[in-house]
Amino acid sequence: MTPYKSKKSFKTRLVIAISIVNLAVILAITYLTYRWNAQQLQEQTIAQTQQTIEQAGTNVSTYMDELYRLTLTPYYNDEVLSQLEYSPTNSRDKLNSKRVVEGFLSSVMTLPRSEILRVYIANDDSLYSYTRTPNDMPDLATYAESSWYNEAKETTKPLFIEPHMERVYGEKPTTVFSVVRQLRSKNDNSKTIGVVKVDADYSGISKICNKINLNAGGLLLIVNSQNQVLYRSAPIPSGLEDAMADGNKIGQSGTITLNGQKYLVNVLSLSNYSINIVALHSYRTLMAPLRSNLMKSIALAIFCIMLADIGFYIIIQKFTQQLFEIVALMHHVEDGDLTVKAHVTTNDEIGYLAESFNQMTEALQNVIDRNAQLAKEIYQAQYLAKEAQYNSLCSQIRPHFLYNTLNTISLLIKCEEYDTAIRAIESFSAFLGGVMNVSKDISLQKELDICQAYLKLVQLRYQDRLQYDISVSAELYSEQIPSLTIQPLIENAIKYACEQNRGQTVIHIVSCVSQDRYSIQVSDNGPGIKPETLESLQQRISTPSHDETEPAHVGNIGLVNIAKRLRLKYGNSASLDILSSDSGTTVSISLPFTKNEVTQ
Repeated sequence: MTPYKSKKSFKTRLVIAISIVNLAVILAITYLTYRWNAQQLQEQTIAQTQQTIEQAGTNVSTYMDELYRLTLTPYYNDEVLSQLEYSPTNSRDKLNSKRVVEGFLSSVMTLPRSEILRVYIANDDSLYSYTRTPNDMPDLATYAESSWYNEAKETTKPLFIEPHMERVYGEKPTTVFSVVRQLRSKNDNSKTIGVVKVDADYSGISKICNKINLNAGGLLLIVNSQNQVLYRSAPIPSGLEDAMADGNKIGQSGTITLNGQKYLVNVLSLSNYSINIVALHSYRTLMAPLRSNLMKSIALAIFCIMLADIGFYIIIQKFTQQLFEIVALMHHVEDGDLTVKAHVTTNDEIGYLAESFNQMTEALQNVIDRNAQLAKEIYQAQYLAKEAQYNSLCSQIRPHFLYNTLNTISLLIKCEEYDTAIRAIESFSAFLGGVMNVSKDISLQKELDICQAYLKLVQLRYQDRLQYDISVSAELYSEQIPSLTIQPLIENAIKYACEQNRGQTVIHIVSCVSQDRYSIQVSDNGPGIKPETLESLQQRISTPSHDETEPAHVGNIGLVNIAKRLRLKYGNSASLDILSSDSGTTVSISLPFTKNEVTQ
């Protein structure tokens, strides 16, 4: 290390002795070049950004035109038009009209586009709708008196309801805009048969804006006529947010100063849609690369001066270059880079040192590669074993459920309750449609839909002897759980409570949410579980088996398998608890709360 330190000290003495005058000249030239480049960059940024947001405005207009065309799709379905044109006269016809129109709304107008929140077709007699959200439009009950409905009836042109904030999924407001169009009869063009209204959020426009690539320090905003920010690509500067809160609008391109910071502004107004597209660039951030280049230029100038001043040391450096190269490469090795190689140019002691260095790094790299491969193989083996266990447990539950369901239908047929049996088969078909189309992990809402179908099926058998209610918080609907986790708990409640209780059986499915966990509880008012049986069952649930795939006891396959599946997926973060007495049984599943955004 001593020669390396001596080299650095020698360079320092040369810089102090020779480079002061030359450095002053180079610094002046570098600074003037920086000022010229800064002016050029500012002008180019404003011009390029204006072109960018104009293209974004074109894309937004194209997107809105597609939404306008979406409101024309009812004209391509004669069955929908016929249902709208001829008002149903009885409940059966009304139900059929609702099925046809709302089925069209869901399959054609809503499901293909994720940004569509709600679609309505309304006339003076009926209102048909399909929504993805828990909350309907605010004026649902008084739509016939609303301005958009009456204006649409008076014009054949599509109407645009400017972006505004309203509750969609919960208490937090969401940006919503609407497209409204009048529908007329194909047979009589002067006859208005309805008004179609499409509510959409800003996810579609956000996708367009997310593709816009501004320069460093760039911020893209979409602002409505009420000065509300509908979209932002990055946090808003505090000064701008305060100014907008006071009602000050950014009306034209140029420069502004906020809290002592300079910003470049580009504005594009889309008056047809009551929005402005605003691009902001922080002058400081925009100029940061130039300032960095300025410092690099100064450093380069100093380096060049030093190289010029130490030319007479070329011969010494020729003999010591390979040694210093090895020293530099050793720093890379210290940082973990073992791919570096030293060039062997001589056969002397330094050449031998370079060759030994290369052999050392190659040997270390081989050891690391072997260890990484071994760790990868061990991980894959463990993962495949867990996956095999998971698949085995999933396959154990479905035959158990199918047996109970088919047995119920069989009893109805044997009792010659053919109408009830037909309804049971229809419910069973709907239930299987839900079960067969789910993956191993599904949302809690889909799991509850399966439970609802199952309870309706079972209630056909027990009639008034069975009552139930499902009260689960909507904020949990998007939580992912293994499929058929809750349904076996309800099945056990039916088997051990309803079947053994001659009185009325009541089943409650409720949820409890905390900051980072939530629980689903299934309780009944049955005779409960015998203490010795309960103790044995709790022991088998709480104590992991050495072989997680070993078959469970037939009588408790649902609970034990659920516990095993949850243990495989969540480890110790999940639990299954049973509380039972002579007045009923409660089974509670506790899981981590991931707070996924609610989707429907």
